[in-house]
Amino acid sequence: MAQISVIIPLFNKEKYIVRALNSVFAQTYQDFEIVVVDDGSTDNGPELVQKYRDPRLRMVRQANEGPGAARNRGIKETTAPYLAFLDADDEWLPDFLRRYLEALKVNPDCDYVVGPYLQGELPEDKSDLWRKSGVEEGAWRLPVNVSHAELHVYLTMLHSMGAIVCKRHVVEKYGGFYAKEKCKHGEDRYLQLQLLLNHKIYRMMEPLAWYHAETFGLDSNRPKPRPVRPFLVDPEPIRENCPQPYRDVLERYLAWHALGTAWEYANVNDLSTALSLMQRFPLMKKNRRKYAKLVIRISLARMYAVKDKSIGLTK
Repeated sequence: MAQISVIIPLFNKEKYIVRALNSVFAQTYQDFEIVVVDDGSTDNGPELVQKYRDPRLRMVRQANEGPGAARNRGIKETTAPYLAFLDADDEWLPDFLRRYLEALKVNPDCDYVVGPYLQGELPEDKSDLWRKSGVEEGAWRLPVNVSHAELHVYLTMLHSMGAIVCKRHVVEKYGGFYAKEKCKHGEDRYLQLQLLLNHKIYRMMEPLAWYHAETFGLDSNRPKPRPVRPFLVDPEPIRENCPQPYRDVLERYLAWHALGTAWEYANVNDLSTALSLMQRFPLMKKNRRKYAKLVIRISLARMYAVKDKSIGLTK
């Protein structure tokens, strides 16, 4: 049995999948298996995968269900005690698997390793941002007295799943990635938030993954505002799994995100979504100034809607 399972979700990434796979095969650590999950691609990406003849690589195919479901399928199809996730348009530097796996084995009390990454075509080295935030290499646990703003910073550091290696049982404990309704936005953050709240981690400081943000089309193609993140849509499992010392900061973090999201929707006159978030996360009222602005924005939108109807401008 391989020591680490590499899971690659694939959906219409024929321009990049060879680069991703080649970066795995170029690793200095070679005791791995790779499962590419074709999530209903309509381009030639799957055919490119099939050209490889390495027995450690196999592909499974499914109807399009979204990246969370594709990664979860990959988890079910593999058996190694460690899991690594690489998006089909990203890549690893040659020492990624060796260094990450070594950190987990030397620090058995840590359940996953996270590191900074290179981002973009140039690329930008994200380890500089980590150092400015006071991050040092080594084993680490989220402080109990953390603020919701600090929690957001730490979660942002977990941004790319391609720079994380986890123990399998930890990912399986939370059911893997959020996959309801073909979720395509924030499905990884749903898992990352639970990992951060519940587990000791090892923070690597050398960037060994390359996140190709220039190939990521979701933000540029989606309508505004962005979809409501799943941890606001379905927060109960996260709440249930949250240790008691972190429950207050979790609620403040959810309310802070809900307030920002409600503001985005109010600005495009989707008042039903904004009001629903206000009702579900009343703790947002503690941000008095921004909450007051939101209430005024909704009141004005309602007033203009009534006025427009009175003169026949709306249907």
